[in-house]
Amino acid sequence: MFSEDPRYKLDKLIQDSKSKGVEITKLGGSIVQWGQEIADLSEASSRVIRYPAPSGFGWESAIDAWQHLNQQQDSVLGSLRRFDSPPVTTSGSTAAYSMASFTGSPAFIAGVQPDRRDAARADAELLGQVLDRLADKESVLSLLRHFGLDKAVFGKKDAAQMFETSWAAFERPVTDSSPVITSLVPVRECIKETIEGFLRRRPKQEATKNERAKILSIGSQLAFDAVGSVEIESLASRWSDKGQLLDELSRSKDADWSREEWQSVLRRATLFLRELLQIVDPKKLR
Repeated sequence: MFSEDPRYKLDKLIQDSKSKGVEITKLGGSIVQWGQEIADLSEASSRVIRYPAPSGFGWESAIDAWQHLNQQQDSVLGSLRRFDSPPVTTSGSTAAYSMASFTGSPAFIAGVQPDRRDAARADAELLGQVLDRLADKESVLSLLRHFGLDKAVFGKKDAAQMFETSWAAFERPVTDSSPVITSLVPVRECIKETIEGFLRRRPKQEATKNERAKILSIGSQLAFDAVGSVEIESLASRWSDKGQLLDELSRSKDADWSREEWQSVLRRATLFLRELLQIVDPKKLR
């Protein structure tokens, strides 16, 4: 049936988020910026899903991300309508992450009918601009410093320094030969050091046998009370599952990617790092 078509389901969720984002901005309060970001992300996302999706695009994961975002918006709107102070939310980063494969993908443009490619390219560029605002490196650097992740553990570079290195390598590449390595390996190490930094500051030390267990432990001990298990599970999966972000960043050692593809992966890594930093309640750190 038409209602079971994943494109229809995703578009419906995106359109719902757009209208809720607009209403949130009208209601105002401390959540205005978040509401506008979601309205912008929804507008840009609704444009690109009109075209054939890039290879490997996860319809179900995108639907799950936008569905959870809609639920959080309902909660925020309910709070605003009661004149309460709404909670800080992170699922905008999750939804943004789910759409990033539409940017920097030659296969996406190639899969569009020739007479629509210029429009598809323009719409993908618009989405990229919105994602760049969400993946703002200065706000991520500010969060890293806020948590003291600009101070190196003996014998290591600090997470903030590695993050700055990764973006500097993209913005000002010093070599034409395999420059992707100079950016994506540092951002991988930045995320790993951020995870280790939070693990060291858990109130209760517990065994974490793999990368997934590390994220789950951070979520269970350090996350804001308003952060649900769905968000924590999503972070753990996007970081550690086969073919997901950690694998992708590691494969960059042998990658021969275009600058657009490189930027798309760096965006997603930045969005992931921002979300990881946003879930942690400083009051729970030891």
